[in-house]
Amino acid sequence: MSLLPEFIETRLTYPWQREMLHYLWVGVLATIAQYVLLIFCVEVIHTQAVLGSSLGYLLGGVVNYTLNRQHTFASKKMHRKAILQFTLVFIVAFFLNGTFLHAFQSFFNLPYLLAQIGTTALVLVWNYLAHKFWTFRLGTV
Repeated sequence: MSLLPEFIETRLTYPWQREMLHYLWVGVLATIAQYVLLIFCVEVIHTQAVLGSSLGYLLGGVVNYTLNRQHTFASKKMHRKAILQFTLVFIVAFFLNGTFLHAFQSFFNLPYLLAQIGTTALVLVWNYLAHKFWTFRLGTV
């Protein structure tokens, strides 16, 4: 089952194109969840941006695991093993997210949303490589 519209799915020539578009789409959905919670925490309940971002990152992680396992990587790996590996990658990414956000705000004095955008870009690279080559590696049982 694809998350992509059929008119896009039928134009994809290589499997890596489908995988990358799915990964990006799932990432957009997870990022929206994270940013909505971040903005709510900062603007409505007046928490620090790192706390709001961290809570949002937890929510985005649930979206990310569920959709990437099923749709992006079509993993055949046992759920118990995949969730453990995902959790380890997620813990590293969780700390990278908080560290980069804090650094962008503290050292570069960036507004929290701009700092979060830069943070998201950096953490995205870690997440994709770790999940592609370890967590959801195709053909691994």
